Amino acid sequence: MFVILRSIMLIGCTVAGALIAAMLKYDTNANLFPETATPIIILFGALAGLLLAIVAILTELFLRRLSLRHLAVIIVGLASGAIIAWLITKLVYLLPLYITNYIIIHHAYFCAGTFALYILFVYIGIVVAIRGKDEFSIFIPYYKRKRDNSMRPIVLDTSAIIDGRVIEIYKTGFMKNKIIVPEFVLHELQIVSDSQVPFTRSKGRRGLETLKKLQEAPNISIEVTNIDYPDIDEVDDKLMKLAKEIDVTILTTDYNLQQVARIQHIPCINVFGLVNALKNPFVPGERMTVNVVKEGSEINQGVGFLNDGTMIVITNARPFIGKRAEVELTSMLQGASGRIFFADIVKEDKNFPSVSEEKKQNEYNGKGKKRS
Repeated sequence: MFVILRSIMLIGCTVAGALIAAMLKYDTNANLFPETATPIIILFGALAGLLLAIVAILTELFLRRLSLRHLAVIIVGLASGAIIAWLITKLVYLLPLYITNYIIIHHAYFCAGTFALYILFVYIGIVVAIRGKDEFSIFIPYYKRKRDNSMRPIVLDTSAIIDGRVIEIYKTGFMKNKIIVPEFVLHELQIVSDSQVPFTRSKGRRGLETLKKLQEAPNISIEVTNIDYPDIDEVDDKLMKLAKEIDVTILTTDYNLQQVARIQHIPCINVFGLVNALKNPFVPGERMTVNVVKEGSEINQGVGFLNDGTMIVITNARPFIGKRAEVELTSMLQGASGRIFFADIVKEDKNFPSVSEEKKQNEYNGKGKKRS
């Protein structure tokens, strides 16, 4: 779409430049140029129009790299510098009469000085505005005070989209923040979904399916932003710069990204941390029945899992592999990817059949149903 618009811009400005040059040639009463120079004048006008269109397109490409905040700051700085320069030029007329007369006589020098003055103060205004952009919350409406955390939009990174649990989190109504998905994250997701490795490709497609479900959900507000930083290669670095500029919170499953964001004082939520926070609290001495499913890394250790996926490492549980046993929690280890419980065997739970017996019972019940 933009390519078509730019092409129309180039052609339109070129034709307009040629027409304006032709009209100026034939409408002027002074014969400044011979008749044979008409094609050259029209060509010059067309080139001038083409050059103007190129400058406009380059300006548009440059502005694409700027956020609305930076653009607002530049405009304010430019306007402030121009106003100061204009006021200084008006002060000239308050000088003594002989100085004012001298300036009027040497008007060309005055115009050149005025132009230089405007350039100087516009430059100073823009530089000061950019350097002090964090202090503009009073003067620029867009630079309002930091949002309340409960209202700050959420920007998703690739790992959070692939993880997919963001849908369930939003469906619970626990989070109602607006979701922002940058185009550079979509591009990375597309690269992952086009991978030649089947496992990687399935992850990418799961991420695309997650985005589709988010867009179709009635109570979820989602927006795709085209803000990009071509001079930055890493998607994580782009994400953190975007979060700083538009004041949003990053949602990720990447532990390293979360730590780097915290160092830079960027709000960041880890999906694993959010899920772990909603799990049951650890109570030493609590007893529970666990299915011991496999052998642990240490001698006589067994490993089981709670319904929410939390792993329990059980001491002296090797004889109980494939069985249900009563265990007593002794300690907990909090890792980046979740919690790990440690427990001791209390006794085998006689009220529950072993895993193999339960499987045989299910198979028997299935055959009985088929016969009937």
